[in-house]
Amino acid sequence: MRPRSSIQPKHFGLSDTPSRMRQPQRFSRRGLIVGVSSASKLVGSRQHGSLLERDLHILLEADPSFESFALEAHSLIYFAHAEHGNFQRHTYTPDVVARTTSGEIVVLEGKAAALRAKANWAEKERLIREAYWYDHGVRFCVLTEFDIRKEPRLSNCKVIVSRSRGADDPELALRLGDTIRVRPHTLGQLYRTIPAPKASVFATIMALVYRGKIQFDLAQPLGETSTFSEALAR
Repeated sequence: MRPRSSIQPKHFGLSDTPSRMRQPQRFSRRGLIVGVSSASKLVGSRQHGSLLERDLHILLEADPSFESFALEAHSLIYFAHAEHGNFQRHTYTPDVVARTTSGEIVVLEGKAAALRAKANWAEKERLIREAYWYDHGVRFCVLTEFDIRKEPRLSNCKVIVSRSRGADDPELALRLGDTIRVRPHTLGQLYRTIPAPKASVFATIMALVYRGKIQFDLAQPLGETSTFSEALAR
C-alpha cells in the first residue's frame, strides 16, 4: 500500500494571505507571459505566468459558484512506485486552488494540450488525481487551451467581468431582478421594458450575472437575443 499523501500548508493554503509555494517569475522564461491578474476573487499573489493562466482566472472570476481562489498556494507530497517495491516521494504544486460557495475545494492545473499529451505527465497526472481524491476528497482538474478557451464562453466571461464593474445603481438592479424573476426576458426586451440608458441596463445585468442572481446561456454569443432568467439555486 502506498503511503498517504499530505498537503503543505494546511487547508490547501487557502487563507486571507496565502503564500506562494513557487516563487513568481521576475521575467519571461521559455516564452511565458508574465502579467498581473485583477480578479477580485483572487487572494494572495496576483502574478500569472501565461496567457492561458490569465484566461483560466477570467473563467473563475466570472463563475458565481466560485467564492475565492489562490495561485500555487500549497504543495502536494505524494508517492510513486519505485524499484524493489519501494516508494519514491514527489512534490507537486498546482496552478490554482479554488473554493466554491458551498465550501468545496477544487484544484486546477492549466496545461497546454501538447504538454498534457506527453507520457511522463499522463502517469504523473493519474497519481496526483488519485492522491487528491482518495487521500483528501478533493477534485483535481487539468484544463487545456481547448477547455479554457472554448468560445463563445470565454468571450462572454470577459464581458461579464469587465462590464459588471461599471454597475452602480442598486435601484436599477432591483427592478431588473424583479422583472426577470417574473419571467425570462431577452436583452432586447429588457432594453425596451426598463426606462434607463442601455449602457446602465447592460452593466447592471452583467453585475447580476456575476453575483449569481440571474443567468444566460454562455455557450451562445451574447447579444440582444440572449435570454436572461433567474439563476438556479447553487
